[in-house]
Amino acid sequence: FAGATNGSNPYGSLFYDGNFLYGMTYQGGSNNLGTIFRIKPDGTGDTTLLNFSGAANGQYPNGNSLISDGTFFYGMTYMGGTNRKGLVFKIKHDGTGYAKLLDFAGATNGSNPQGTFIFDGSFLYGTTISGGANNKGVIFKIKPDGTGDTTLLNFAGAANGQSPFGDLVSDGIFLYGTTSMGGTSTNCSSGCGTIFKIKPDGTGFSKLMDFAGTANGRAPFCSLIFGGPFL
Repeated sequence: FAGATNGSNPYGSLFYDGNFLYGMTYQGGSNNLGTIFRIKPDGTGDTTLLNFSGAANGQYPNGNSLISDGTFFYGMTYMGGTNRKGLVFKIKHDGTGYAKLLDFAGATNGSNPQGTFIFDGSFLYGTTISGGANNKGVIFKIKPDGTGDTTLLNFAGAANGQSPFGDLVSDGIFLYGTTSMGGTSTNCSSGCGTIFKIKPDGTGFSKLMDFAGTANGRAPFCSLIFGGPFL
């Protein structure tokens, strides 16, 4: 990576469609606000599909990876958009068809998304690390056409966690995730973080564990992996 010409500071994983590897850089590109790129597995065909530019199409894409429904990629930017609080976007594999699906606005629907979407065929599910009713982050869902934006949970701190950084995972019934702060432990100034589950319709929330520091860790920034009976 070289900065202005093809991006800098890539974050997250690559997506492979059988022909190209696709990824994002947090900075660089023509506006130094990040890029979407693709490259062949043999190192040829490097192409910048999008230069992020701020208000118009977002800046600082910070998710782990793009996800695809076979036609469009879907992703989020940490900042940019109309309110400078991040946005949801889609773009075709050839770099055409970019559309901004949602501007995050803070208290009403969250701000500063972090992580990668999970898609169940009907809705995209994601989280933000701040914003929402308590400015501690939210869980939300949105349809691939940009309609149906719904806040499923407002994080509140001790009761249910704060500032989720990792991706959500699903067992087909519940979505599971972690928060980097919040929970009931007093061993950390803002709580040491939690593990939680919630149904895709926003019901059935349950806090599964409070991190406590020395005893079992603190501040998880990772995503869970589901392997049968255990997360």
